[in-house]
Amino acid sequence: MLGSLRMLLMMKPEVIHSISRHVAYGLHDLLKTNAANIHAAYDWCTLFTLLEVVGAGTNPPPLMQIQPSIDVSQVIVDSGIHNLLVLIIFLLYQV
Repeated sequence: MLGSLRMLLMMKPEVIHSISRHVAYGLHDLLKTNAANIHAAYDWCTLFTLLEVVGAGTNPPPLMQIQPSIDVSQVIVDSGIHNLLVLIIFLLYQV
């Protein structure tokens, strides 16, 4: 699950900031119910980076930004996060 959340950091800053309230509520719920099950330091780093981006309004780290030359469609299919992306697109149209 937390690997899927890393995809949020690959969004353009304008997009992630437009859905930041929804992401913050989701992260709050995730931490409230499953914080004891998160053991990897990299997963905690992902969570805190997301909280910083959606809570403090900072831009995602530049290394996480998608380069225009990279075709991520196969990455999306391989990672199985298609449902997360559909949810994000749905939330974008709700704003």
